[in-house]
Amino acid sequence: MERSGKNSVKRLGWKLSVMLLAVFVILAGCSGGKGNNTQTSENTQTNEQSGQNNENAAAETLKIGVILSFTGAFAPLAEDIRNGLELFLEEHNYTIGNYKVEVKYEDDEADPQVALRKYNQLKDSEKVDIFVGPISSAVLYALRDQVHNDKELLIVANAAGDAISWDQKSDYVYRVFMSNFQSGFAGGAYFAENLGKKAFVLAPDYAAGHEVIEAFKQSFGAAGGEIVGEVWNPLGTNDFAAYLTQIAKANPDFVFSVQTGTDAVRFMQQYQQFGLKDKYPLASWHEFGNSLNTVPAGDASLDILSVLNYSTKLENEVNQKFVAAYKEKYNETPSVFSVEGYDSGQIIAKAVEEAGSKEAEDLIKVIKGMTFDSPRGTIKLDEKTNNPIQDFYIGKNVKDENGEIVQEVLYTIPQVTMPETKPGS
Repeated sequence: MERSGKNSVKRLGWKLSVMLLAVFVILAGCSGGKGNNTQTSENTQTNEQSGQNNENAAAETLKIGVILSFTGAFAPLAEDIRNGLELFLEEHNYTIGNYKVEVKYEDDEADPQVALRKYNQLKDSEKVDIFVGPISSAVLYALRDQVHNDKELLIVANAAGDAISWDQKSDYVYRVFMSNFQSGFAGGAYFAENLGKKAFVLAPDYAAGHEVIEAFKQSFGAAGGEIVGEVWNPLGTNDFAAYLTQIAKANPDFVFSVQTGTDAVRFMQQYQQFGLKDKYPLASWHEFGNSLNTVPAGDASLDILSVLNYSTKLENEVNQKFVAAYKEKYNETPSVFSVEGYDSGQIIAKAVEEAGSKEAEDLIKVIKGMTFDSPRGTIKLDEKTNNPIQDFYIGKNVKDENGEIVQEVLYTIPQVTMPETKPGS
């Protein structure tokens, strides 16, 4: 999937063209077989635009291959991840260390086999140096062995499957976002202490749903909580009536739900329509506090609590600058997925600059245990799990002075990690 260039390249004089051609010929002979990427990010800067004509003309290229789900249900997530990455690269003039950056985007269609084909194309034909993606954990698990065996560096922008930090951990795979374990575990104690000791859980019957609920049960139970009802809906549920009617029978203190994408929107709307919102407080994982879902859900999303690792209202300097720059560039508020793309760029830039190299073997020496300042706060990549250690937040959906639904941060859960191995294993 490719985007056309926004900035036209100025015509160069005949003499300068000849000089540049000579340089490129020399570089081609020293490139070690790295072919030219003919399909690059629309924002790749020219040497003239960067103001470093002679030096950058001789600089090597750092090629980033991004594999995301640009079609289907995950498409809005993919667009925001791309927007965040492009913003970071634009802020750095598409230059990292001594390298000019080119980005190649590919659509995996949320299909593991498609993703493997696109990965091999990027690796073999495009000679990509570093990979970013995917969104789906199923795709991540499909890519893991290939990346590990090929010794290619993969920065996981979104996929939260726990196994990639446990039995499928690889020195070549590092996660930016969070694990499902963190998403479920972080808020359990808070909800037990502030909403009540009896919870009803409702989640989709797939891997992420089960992983989040399992982790929630651990922390909620340790805080004296009890699960009084539990139901599992299929992904793509349009009508939650059959599940919602079971809540009143269980009479919980609150409901904890995991839903994603349009399922989350429909659930919030129907939860209000069934009159449950005023009777049983609704707590949830991060999707219920994400602008991609709160905007279409509208007022039905108000007052819902969620376990977040990001809010636009976080009062740190990096976040304030990020939100302002994102709004200026895209004329919209960033989502957590926008931050995933931005932080993927941050990790790559810091690793390349500290290693002085774009080779995976050099990069993994500095990326393991790396600490960086994100719009989310200070993040450390845990060397035991290759998963981010980060603050989590209990957020409440409210309207700001402009009528926009935002997440008011009620409580901070500092530096949440995940165990080195699966609990109980």
